[in-house]
Amino acid sequence: MKKLFYIVRDIFEIYVPAVAFLAMFISFILQVFFRYAINMPLTWTQDIIVIGFVWTVLFGACYTMRAGRHVKFTMIYDKLGPKGAAISRFAGDLIIVVAFVILIVPSWKYSIFLYFQKTPVFRVNYTYVFIPFVYLILSVIGYSVKEMLEDIQILRGKLADSPDHLMGVTK
Repeated sequence: MKKLFYIVRDIFEIYVPAVAFLAMFISFILQVFFRYAINMPLTWTQDIIVIGFVWTVLFGACYTMRAGRHVKFTMIYDKLGPKGAAISRFAGDLIIVVAFVILIVPSWKYSIFLYFQKTPVFRVNYTYVFIPFVYLILSVIGYSVKEMLEDIQILRGKLADSPDHLMGVTK
């Protein structure tokens, strides 16, 4: 079951954004070529570009969070010792988790509400375009809780320091 979870997670966080970006890029090139070289604009490329952009950003952000490569403002955090850094990261992650838990139901309801609206050309329901936002929310919660559990281990003395704090500490 765990292996299946990791496979599905990789599909959503690595392969879907890669395919969406490729489709978006090819559509963009086609759109520019047909509009300016042939003087015959294509309408269907806009749908692919919008869907590709949304999916690339939302699913790609999940992978970035998983890899620990998202933007962090750590000037103060890096100057703290391991326990101080753990407390500050725990507090920040707690704020994120609470805010994102509050977002789950409204985001789900809004995504489902958009079912009646469709993209102009392909007539794809906007629910399918924006439901990845719910996945992003759940993903951020999961990765933040994982960091919080790591911080609890640091505060209990079971772990010396977190890997991301070790990377940023200036000697």
